[in-house]
Amino acid sequence: MVKKKIISGRITAIFVAACWIAYSFSYIGRLNFSASMAEMTNSGVLLKSEAGAVTTGFFICYGLGQFLSGWLGDKVSPRYLVFTGLACSSLINFAISFGPPFILMVALWSANGLSQALLWAPICRIVSDRVMTNRRQKACTALATTMAGGTLFAYILSALLINASGWKASFICGSVCTLLAATIWLIVTIKIEKDTDKNGEEEEHPVMVNEDSGEAVPHDEIPSNFIKLLIVSGLMTLAVASGVQGILKDCMSTWVPTFISDMFEMSPVVSILTGTLLPVFGLFGPYLANYIMVRTRDELSSLFILFLISSGALALLALFGRFSIVVSIVSLAVTYACSLGQNMFIVGTIPMYFHNVGKVSMITGTLNAISYLSTAAMSWITGALVDTAGWGIVMTMWLILSSVAAVSVIFAKRRWNKFRRNLF
Repeated sequence: MVKKKIISGRITAIFVAACWIAYSFSYIGRLNFSASMAEMTNSGVLLKSEAGAVTTGFFICYGLGQFLSGWLGDKVSPRYLVFTGLACSSLINFAISFGPPFILMVALWSANGLSQALLWAPICRIVSDRVMTNRRQKACTALATTMAGGTLFAYILSALLINASGWKASFICGSVCTLLAATIWLIVTIKIEKDTDKNGEEEEHPVMVNEDSGEAVPHDEIPSNFIKLLIVSGLMTLAVASGVQGILKDCMSTWVPTFISDMFEMSPVVSILTGTLLPVFGLFGPYLANYIMVRTRDELSSLFILFLISSGALALLALFGRFSIVVSIVSLAVTYACSLGQNMFIVGTIPMYFHNVGKVSMITGTLNAISYLSTAAMSWITGALVDTAGWGIVMTMWLILSSVAAVSVIFAKRRWNKFRRNLF
């Protein structure tokens, strides 16, 4: 692995801001479909099951694309991968605005999943390469808020545009925003990386902030085989938690406007605006995760606590959510905030430990792939269950999944704590 020079001083903030814009704006070009879904189903453009199929196609291709993105991200310049993903997403959003037939819509939105898969793992790789070790946790925390920020932008813009011009306008907006993000990303990263290669710093002794007094895995026992690496590190077990946090973060938030519209008989526009409360709460999720992390000084202990909180919120939703929109929104918002904190650890902080073995992008891509393939399956299941059994079963299913994830973290913890000290 070629060791790259580290960005110095205040330029780090500008660099992280460019990463933040690139990823948060990508959410406008992907969540505009879920924000528009209630209007599209109510106006007869799609059935709920068809809308579920479109989102499933996106998540399957996004999930599978994460494997490709993870592999490419460790071999190809992240700068160009991210630009390509955003530019292609822009073109696809523009094509969707013409209102193609259902089958073509599935194909296009699935291609959007592949395009957007080129973003997160390469961004993690470029942060790992260019940001000093003692600043990476702050960078991960800032980037974890992109999900909430992007969701908030997507829902507000879509609600305003649907109210003014119909659902097609939200896809035109997604096209413009992703193209703008691609342009900003390319200009800023080219400038900063060139300057850093000339004038950047060398990081001689990287040190992680975490401390662990437990037994470490000897360096010569770190497997070169990727599957063995996942097993030895405990990440194979943690994959269960990765899948569940993806479901709670993306599948649940995708269906929230429809859930509110169905349960409380609100108009699509009002349900979208009500759903924006989730990302507002979500902005605090990574900071809640950091608060817990400071006290536990352990990623998996912090992750376990976050799953306990989300399980409690989902229990409240399953028991009382159908009777009160306030209870529903608060429960969903707390769950969503916790899912962003969980996401920060699983596909942000933990993969950064693999910097010295050149596997940051691959680990990120693999865990993200599991997350989104789980989301793809659950999005389709959710659409089918809503049509056949109702929202009560869906809410109970979310609670069970969160509880299972908490248990999986306990089983992964011993292996991970033994293994992590060797990776930095």
